[in-house]
Amino acid sequence: MGKITDFDLATLVSNRVTELLDLTGLTLKDLAKFTGLSYSTLRSALKKSISLTIDTFSRLCKSFGIDLSDFFNPEKILSIDDRLLEQLTTFQAVPGTAIGQQGAEFAHTTPQNNINTKLKEQREFLAQIIYNSDYFSTTRTIEQMVTDFKKKYQTPIRAERLTVLLKKYVGLGLLDKKVLPRKKRDPLDSRRPYLYSKNIPALNTLS
Repeated sequence: MGKITDFDLATLVSNRVTELLDLTGLTLKDLAKFTGLSYSTLRSALKKSISLTIDTFSRLCKSFGIDLSDFFNPEKILSIDDRLLEQLTTFQAVPGTAIGQQGAEFAHTTPQNNINTKLKEQREFLAQIIYNSDYFSTTRTIEQMVTDFKKKYQTPIRAERLTVLLKKYVGLGLLDKKVLPRKKRDPLDSRRPYLYSKNIPALNTLS
């Protein structure tokens, strides 16, 4: 590991770590324990302050059944192997042990997969909203979706998780994604907010 020299790569890695935290529901400390990597290494990657070795990337990806090529492809939406999600559930029930240390026990354990069920429910809910409602006939920000889904549909989904889920539909051309005009942004918010809306012609071809 060394000092960051490629900031595009550092940003991608930081985003991927954030994505894994959101997909798994783990804290950064628990992610370190689950993968067997050091907390300081993952924290530095998240902050874009150091580069990681190939071995570190390999261990991180292997823990969730992710191909290295997918990890480094910014257009690819990460997904976690179902069997490893079951292992993750067991880890959360008995925290503090790395996957490498409990692998044999995990492989033969079939707990009720609460995490997998929750993620599936969120995916199916968003699909219903996109395909079978006019919700996206009006442009929406991520913040609006978080509020609406929780209050109107009793389906809370974190902003980071929504961002990941929406990538699929933008990639399929079913949703349009545009930068929110600067004059409509919060001047104190450094993020780059986007507006999402339904791509009517693309959806009509599927009906």
